[in-house]
Amino acid sequence: MRILLVTQHFPPEKGAVRRLFEFARYFRNCGHHVTVLTAMPNYPDGIIPKEYRGKLFCKEFINGIDIYRSYVLPASNAQPKKRMLGFLTFMISSLINSLRLKGKFDVVLASSPPVTSAALGYIFCKIRRAKLILEIRDLQPEMGEQYGSLHKSLFTEAIRGMMKFIYKRAWKIVCVTEGLTSWMRTRGIPENRISTIKSGVGEDFINSHSNGIRKKYGWEEKYLILFCGTMGTVRTLEPVIESARILADEKQYHFVFVGDGQKKETYRQLAKQYNLTNISFIGLQPLEQIPYFLHAGDVLVDCLKDVPFAQSVLPVKMFEYMAAGKPIIFGSTAEEATRFLDQAGGALTFSDKRPEELVHLIRDLYRNRIDGSNLGRRYHEYVRSHHSTEKWARRYLKIIEGVTDS
Repeated sequence: MRILLVTQHFPPEKGAVRRLFEFARYFRNCGHHVTVLTAMPNYPDGIIPKEYRGKLFCKEFINGIDIYRSYVLPASNAQPKKRMLGFLTFMISSLINSLRLKGKFDVVLASSPPVTSAALGYIFCKIRRAKLILEIRDLQPEMGEQYGSLHKSLFTEAIRGMMKFIYKRAWKIVCVTEGLTSWMRTRGIPENRISTIKSGVGEDFINSHSNGIRKKYGWEEKYLILFCGTMGTVRTLEPVIESARILADEKQYHFVFVGDGQKKETYRQLAKQYNLTNISFIGLQPLEQIPYFLHAGDVLVDCLKDVPFAQSVLPVKMFEYMAAGKPIIFGSTAEEATRFLDQAGGALTFSDKRPEELVHLIRDLYRNRIDGSNLGRRYHEYVRSHHSTEKWARRYLKIIEGVTDS
């Protein structure tokens, strides 16, 4: 079977795109021909690696996968307007680059956001006479409007109309959370056309260790509260900074932020305003280093902005956090994510409006009033047993292979 995967973001870029690479590699290992149409890597910092600079198009062959890369206007996560232009340049350049793709495809798998990937997937499935599988990682423009990265306008209404059009014409819609699947049901998408395929976590996270990270940064004697990920509009990490302020005189605690994003500088300035010395901003790290940082933490923390659509969110990092075998403190009322934590062993949650709740949980874990070691072990065992990337990839492939039965 020949599969065309359309996605603007793909490794070596960081974040949720790792899911697509792992799944594509699994499909290839099962004997299917996989081609990826994607952009020159630049997310989330807006910097194109040296080996890709100055190129309109290039082709790579990695792990048996043909990867066709197209020009994109590079933009960091902190440049939302420029990123919008990047989405359009990717769409135009990919339409041109697609002329280099030879042969027929059985399936076009388009991953959204951005919505331009969904539009490209629909166009290609018509040109190539293939079935369209639309993967939805989050809803646009709905989530953008609620998180504040988009404002309601004629533009967002046009996007909404386009996506509604594509939803109705996709052969299958694959959602990354149960909440997104439920939303599709409420929009009248037939049950037999919707599936939930979560991201899971790979062996590199499940079998990770700290690899000397604590010694490298001088954290050997510290109790580390660590966040790892994109510091954008989806997250509200101010309560974590505030809890660091409350704990500033208790020198055993140290807060670590690994990653970059639109709001990183805001958090740095807030920490500077409070004169906090118990916070480290480490910046972007190579993908292969992330499991080591997670394993180095004593407590892993995340905090989502409290909007209605947050109820259907299950961050990819939740799988990675659990695989590290450390207790997780989650600042959100998100039903799907907290239910997931409860199923795995127990949810430690706090309100993003009450940082003192986070402080109490940190102290309770440090003083063993909450058995964090046992909780972390249960998390690790849960994702290892039920949410490996391979298990979810196997389910995904069954959907794809169903093309031959339709």
